[in-house]
Amino acid sequence: MSALDTPAARAFREEVRAFIAAHAPRIPVRAGFRSPDDADEDRLLRHWRAALYRAGYLGAEWPEELGGRGQGDPVRDLILAEELSAADLPPLGDQTHLAAFALLRFGTAEQQRAHLPGIREGSETWCQLFSEPEAGSDLGALRTRARREDDGAWIVNGQKVWSSNAEWSDHGFLIARTGAQDERHRVITAFLVDMRAPGIDLRPIREITGSSDFSEVFFDDVRLPPDAVLGAVDDGWRVTMDSLGAERSGIGAGAARLRRMLAELSLLAGDDPVERRRIGAFAARVEVCNQLAVARFDRELAGIDRVADIPIGKLAYSELNLELAEYGVRLQGARSLLVGGDAGAVDGGRWQDEYLYARTYTVAGGASEIMRNVIAERALGMPREARGA
Repeated sequence: MSALDTPAARAFREEVRAFIAAHAPRIPVRAGFRSPDDADEDRLLRHWRAALYRAGYLGAEWPEELGGRGQGDPVRDLILAEELSAADLPPLGDQTHLAAFALLRFGTAEQQRAHLPGIREGSETWCQLFSEPEAGSDLGALRTRARREDDGAWIVNGQKVWSSNAEWSDHGFLIARTGAQDERHRVITAFLVDMRAPGIDLRPIREITGSSDFSEVFFDDVRLPPDAVLGAVDDGWRVTMDSLGAERSGIGAGAARLRRMLAELSLLAGDDPVERRRIGAFAARVEVCNQLAVARFDRELAGIDRVADIPIGKLAYSELNLELAEYGVRLQGARSLLVGGDAGAVDGGRWQDEYLYARTYTVAGGASEIMRNVIAERALGMPREARGA
């Protein structure tokens, strides 16, 4: 029996489901990890996250002096993520959640006391300052630099891009180069950044979805205090990989979301026998994604670490999510040209939004091509290139 199917797990699922039904805010349904539309929605999301912390559904693994229970229960964490997805609520694998994860793993006691209570209370929202124009999935190629001054402070110069929710964030989780370019990941350091610091220029990016969920962030002689370093100097690669592992895990465990999408597509497909067969084929693949996530989860609980588990789950989920979104648009025929706001748009333009956003999942946390390389090289032991070809 899976740890997700014990009597205690089933009882907790019912408890979470009842809490969501009673307390969840009305948030517009949008595909993926999206930024608030305005300040009112930003406040709503902060209050909702704080409510989940107060109820004990988030932060159970935090130390008791920081408001946690001092012990984590990954079974409950995954059940919560599944139920939020099933209820069409924003996923919790956002940048604030990842920043809290990094602070718990690598932060000093002072850093934890300074930021974790604010995250719990909803007064602090974070963004991740990783990707750059010439360093997306290959973070070892990043060019943003941090130079240490004689007084221990750091001066940061460079550019980040595709920074989710940066427009609404109070703090940023930054990685910058602290050594020679050719040393790649060996001389990268992680920093905590006040997004209102002088020298930071933030420019929201208008996307094909019509929203601005990402931003470019420019650093022009931004001064960071000595205690802004997260972890050790030049050890930012380890901090980064641990954080991205949590992000990929969250993306790859979205079977509940795929099931909801499939149920809605089944209604859209109607009784046409050809489409019903296609729905059946999709249903089988959704269950494969679910079993991959459950099996990986049970292995983690047993202390079994397989290098391919997270990339396989992430790859399977992101590619199937894209295919389901494409199918939802294709089912509409000529009406697929109508989007949200257009009279007669199917499901309010829901599937067009899903389709336009879906490729994000094939890039977020590592592009599909990178995931395939990780699986081939690290799990299967295949050579990086064919010799003598």
